[in-house]
Amino acid sequence: MIAAVVQVESRPGEIAFNHAHAMPWIEEAASRGARLVILPELFACGYIPNETVWQYAETLSGPTVRWLRAVAQRLRIYLGAGFAEVDGTHFYNSFALAAPDGGLAGCARKAMSEAYCFRYGRGRHLFATDIGQVGAGICADNHVITFLRLMEASSIDLLLMPHASPLPFRTSRMITEADRAQAAENLLSVPSLYARRLGVPVLFANAVGDLQPMSGLFGRLMSPEFFRLPGLSRIVDADGTLRGELGREEGVLVAEVGTGSVRGSDEEVPDHGGWLHPGSALVRRVLRPVDLSLARAGYALSGRRRRFARRLVAEA
Repeated sequence: MIAAVVQVESRPGEIAFNHAHAMPWIEEAASRGARLVILPELFACGYIPNETVWQYAETLSGPTVRWLRAVAQRLRIYLGAGFAEVDGTHFYNSFALAAPDGGLAGCARKAMSEAYCFRYGRGRHLFATDIGQVGAGICADNHVITFLRLMEASSIDLLLMPHASPLPFRTSRMITEADRAQAAENLLSVPSLYARRLGVPVLFANAVGDLQPMSGLFGRLMSPEFFRLPGLSRIVDADGTLRGELGREEGVLVAEVGTGSVRGSDEEVPDHGGWLHPGSALVRRVLRPVDLSLARAGYALSGRRRRFARRLVAEA
């Protein structure tokens, strides 16, 4: 099967522009025989990891899902993209997959979402399609052992990894060249690990461009002055073979991958305190738990969030 990832820079909040901006690459992928095309995490509104993202949230009947379904039907492809979803009084970091017949194959909600502005999503992150059982992990979801085990238990044939994962692009008093190299290695090792372990092709689509301000303690650590969205999207086949990769600019990657799953490897799964790659013990054991506690409490108690969500749903 031929599949494609579109690596694109989204303008924050400009949903209609972002749809139109990605179209030439989607059409190119379809013209080159791609049956499946995916775009990055929060593609529709841009990766905005703070509460301002709420104003760009959509329902499942909103403009982005309608656009995905229309384009998928016109080009006769599966087309997936990330968007900010509102449902009831809650907001989710979601990824929808449209089918060639214009229907909606499904919608996954990020489990390890940005807790200051999104509710943690639940569900199996699976889409039943005529190209097989498709799994979808949104950015941070893919980087923990629990999600790898979930995909192992789900007998998937293909895995989608929409990301908006920032990397440091310059050094500082806290970021060394070794830190930069390790962060890039951590990010890019994940698609290959899943492909080898599960025996399925993996489509990794990462956003490119400037990083918007992030809420919370992590926002102070991940300043846009030193971090940006790097791209580096890739397609990895079921045996772990790299079928193609992009650099740090916008573009489309089209590659042929095997269909269905093959026997995965028996290699030992790396376990770094529940993560699939190494990281700072201070961040993971101290700063992250504190940040998450503050974020989830603030989100849960936010009357503004509830009012905003109800208004968006009523207007949809």
